[in-house]
Amino acid sequence: MARKLTAQKREDLIRAAIKVFREKGYGEASVKEIVDEAGASTATFYRYFKTKDEIYVEIIMNFIAGFGDTWRNTYRMLSENGGDREDTLRMVAGGFRAILDYYRENRDVAQVVFRRIVPIDKRFEKQSEMLVDATMKQLEEIIGAIQSVGLAGNIEPRVGAAITIGAVFGVAVECVLQDERDDVDELVDQVMEVVTHGIADSP
Repeated sequence: MARKLTAQKREDLIRAAIKVFREKGYGEASVKEIVDEAGASTATFYRYFKTKDEIYVEIIMNFIAGFGDTWRNTYRMLSENGGDREDTLRMVAGGFRAILDYYRENRDVAQVVFRRIVPIDKRFEKQSEMLVDATMKQLEEIIGAIQSVGLAGNIEPRVGAAITIGAVFGVAVECVLQDERDDVDELVDQVMEVVTHGIADSP
């Protein structure tokens, strides 16, 4: 029971820190505001975290790690696809849905990580760049594979990967985070409309 209570206190502090960081930003937030939000004492905070920076770094790194897990599961699903054009489109839609759901389910943390399109802390650029590089490489493989079932036309896989990352990230930040939309299925339908029909006028 004691361990459970200890874990709960730590989790309460993390949730409180997310709320305070989201509302005030890292620079303006204070340990006092975090403990007040958590209903804890300053001594309790320092029992679990040495500094405000330590809890902040943990929040950001957990978000990046969680996104990495979500993408790896999505990549595994897409790379195992051996179906026809319609099956491939359904799996692509499922991949978009998984990523947008991650942002929706972790909206408060994501709003700490991002301010519109710009990450708020340069200390995490290395981890973010590694994740983007890996994602780009895997997307290139996926695009090359789905071209075999008649999708993606003659687009260069690297260009297609860059467009995909930009589109999904843009929808996640602007629609899921900024507009706080929960209708992920509708957002996926909109993305898939562009994927299947493009943005040019119908002939």
